[in-house]
Amino acid sequence: MSDHLVKIIPKDPFCKVSNAALQSAKSFLEKQIRCDSVEIEFNETPIFVDCGSNLEHISCPNCGEMLDFGWWGEAMDKAAESEFTLMEVEMPCCRNIISLNDLNYYFPCGFACCLIQIYNPEQNIEDEIIDVIQNILGSCVCIVEAHI
Repeated sequence: MSDHLVKIIPKDPFCKVSNAALQSAKSFLEKQIRCDSVEIEFNETPIFVDCGSNLEHISCPNCGEMLDFGWWGEAMDKAAESEFTLMEVEMPCCRNIISLNDLNYYFPCGFACCLIQIYNPEQNIEDEIIDVIQNILGSCVCIVEAHI
C-alpha cells in the first residue's frame, strides 16, 4: 500500500524558517488535519522536494518545451555538487538561464531548506489552513503532493 504525503515548502528555496515557527505550524496542523503524522525537516541548504511517482513531465517555463529526463538528471547532478546553492541552468530548448526551482514540474516539485510533511491526510488541505501556515511561517508556501 502506498502512502500519500502532502509536503508544504516555502516558495523561496533558500528561506530558512525558525525551528519555533516550524514546531508551531506542526502543532497547528496536528490539531486541524486527521492524518497518520506530521513531521518537519530543516536543512542548511536546499533539498529537492519531489512528488514521488506522481512526476509525469517537466517543461521549460519560458518556451513550454518538454524536457528530457536525462538532461534534467544531469542538471540535477551538477546542481547537487553545490548542494543546490547554484541551481541556474542553460535550457536546452531556448538557451535561457533558468533555475531548476522554476521549471514547470507536473505534478509540482520544488526545492526547500525546510518542509512540513503530512502523512496520509484524510481530507484535502483547505486554503484557510494554508493561509494560517503561511502566517505562522512568515512565508508564501507551495504544496507538493507525493505518492511513495
